[in-house]
Amino acid sequence: MRKALLLSILFFSNQIIFSQIEKDIYELNSINNLLTDEVKIVIEHNVSEKQTVFLGESVHYSGSDFLAKTEFVKYLVTEHGYKDIAFESDFFALLFDHNKHNLYSMWNKSNQCKELFDFLEKNKVTIWGFDNKLYSRYSYQNFTKKLSEILKKDEFELSTKFTKLIKLIIKNQYDSRKKLSQKEIDYLKAYITELQKNKLIKTNKIWNQILKSIESAIELYTIKDNYSDKNRIPIRDKQMAENLNFLVKNNPNKKFIVWLANGHMSKSKSTLLNGQTMGYQFRELNPNSSYHIAFGSIRLPERKEKDIIKAGKKSNNILSLLPSLERNYFLDAKKIISKNIELRNKFFNDMYIFNLPNDKTKLLNHFDTLVFIARGEEVKYEK
Repeated sequence: MRKALLLSILFFSNQIIFSQIEKDIYELNSINNLLTDEVKIVIEHNVSEKQTVFLGESVHYSGSDFLAKTEFVKYLVTEHGYKDIAFESDFFALLFDHNKHNLYSMWNKSNQCKELFDFLEKNKVTIWGFDNKLYSRYSYQNFTKKLSEILKKDEFELSTKFTKLIKLIIKNQYDSRKKLSQKEIDYLKAYITELQKNKLIKTNKIWNQILKSIESAIELYTIKDNYSDKNRIPIRDKQMAENLNFLVKNNPNKKFIVWLANGHMSKSKSTLLNGQTMGYQFRELNPNSSYHIAFGSIRLPERKEKDIIKAGKKSNNILSLLPSLERNYFLDAKKIISKNIELRNKFFNDMYIFNLPNDKTKLLNHFDTLVFIARGEEVKYEK
C-alpha cells in the first residue's frame, strides 16, 4: 500500500513537471532531415547574436551524434552565415593547413562524417582546431620547421636537442613521460620559456599563442599519472578555451561552429567540474557570445533496452522528461530552467546519454539545448 502510494505520487509529480515543460520540448524529424521549422525558429532566436555555437557529442564513437550534428551544421552555415568550424583537434596544424586530414580519424575517416566534409568543402567553410594536443603528421613534420623559419629572421638557430625532443613529444604524446627523463623535460620547458622571450615571438600574435599551447601540451604529456582525467582536464581544457578564444578574437567578423565532446563544452561552474571545462572558461573570456547544444543517442549497442525503458520511468533520469523514447527530440534547457527553478536545481542521472564525468548532476544547467536521438549507431569506417 505504501509503495503504491509512493508510485502514485511520483507519477503525478512527473505529470505536473511534464505539463510545465512540454511546450519547450520539440519532436524532431528523422536523422537525415532532423530540423523542423519550429526548432529552426528556436535556434534562430538563440544564435542571432552569437559568434560561436557549440555542438557536442556524447562519446567520440557515436556515429549517430555526428549525423545529427551535421544537420545542425548545414542549417547554421546556409541560414546564419557560419563559415568557420573549429574542431577539438590539433590547434597548430589547422592554423596553417585547414584540412580534414589534421582531424581525429573518427571524424575525418568515418562514413557518418562524409556528408559533413563534402558540405563544408562545397560551401567553402574553413576548418580550424583548438586542441593543445599535438598529434597530426603535419605538426610532426612542420612545427620545428616553421618555428625555425620565424627565428632565422633574428639569426636564431633552434637547438638540435630541442628539435629532437619536441618531435619525440609529438610522436609519443601521453607515452612521452616514459620516453623522456626528468632532466629532458626540464630542458624542454626552460627552452620554451626562453623562446617566449624572443622579440620576434613576443610581437607575433600567432606564434606567441602557438608556444603557449605547446608549453601546455608538454605539461599535459609529461605530468605524473598523465592518463588520469583528474590531472589532464585542468591543463587541457584551460588551453583549449584559450586557443578558441584566440581564434574568435583574431577573427571578430567570423562566426564559428565548435565541434567537440559534451563534457568539454559544459558551460556550468558546478562542483562536479569545478569550472574546469573549456566551455565554462571560454564563456568567462567571452560572456554571452556562445550557445551550447549537447547531443546524445539513447540507444547504442552496449546499452540494454530493458535498462533504457526502466530509466525512462524514473523521475531522476533525464529520459523521464521525454514524451517518448522512440522519437528524436530537441529540449530547450535554457528556456525550461528559466521558467522552472525546481528543474534548475534538480539532479538528473543521464545514464551516460550526455556523458558528463558524473552521471548525477544538475544536467539542465550544463547546456542550452539537449538533442536526443532515439536510435543510435556506432561510428563506421569504409573498408
